[in-house]
Amino acid sequence: MRSGTVIGAGAGFAGGIVAAFVLSILGIKGHEGQIARAITLVSHTVHTDSLVGGWLVQIAVATASGALFGVLYTAAGLRRESAAFWATIYGLAWWIVGWFAVMPPPLRFAPWAAAKDPALFQLAVAGLLACLAFGAALAGAFTLFGLPEGWNRGAHVGATRSPAR
Repeated sequence: MRSGTVIGAGAGFAGGIVAAFVLSILGIKGHEGQIARAITLVSHTVHTDSLVGGWLVQIAVATASGALFGVLYTAAGLRRESAAFWATIYGLAWWIVGWFAVMPPPLRFAPWAAAKDPALFQLAVAGLLACLAFGAALAGAFTLFGLPEGWNRGAHVGATRSPAR
C-alpha cells in the first residue's frame, strides 16, 4: 500500500531536482558586477560554495517538504485532481516561509527591499521561480502517483455506520 508520506517524499525529491536545476541556470548579479549562480547561495547553509553542496541541500530540503505535503495531503483527504492547486499554493507558502523565517537577517524581507537593491530582487525572483518549479513538480508527481480517488472513503463510511445495521 502506498502512503501519502512516501509518495510525498518521492514527489519532493523530484521537485528538489527541478528546483535545483532552476537555481543552477539562474544567475544573480552582485553589487560589484560578479555573477553568482543562485544554487551556490543555497550551499552557504552548509558553509560551502560548491554547486554539488547546493544541489544536495536543495534536494534534501525538498524531499522533507514533499513528505510533509504528503502527510498534509493524506490527512486532509484531498483528491488527486486537486493536487496541482494545493501543491502550487504549498510551493508559494515555502517561498514566503523562506523569506520571512529561514533567511538570515540581512536577507530577510528582501522582496520588499528589492526596490532599492536589484541583487535582492534577482534573488527573490530566483527563489520564487524555484518554489513554483518545486510546486509544479510536486503537483505533477502527486497527480500521476497520488492516492486514487476514494482511497479513504471506505474507511470513513465504515467508521460512521451504526452497529445496529
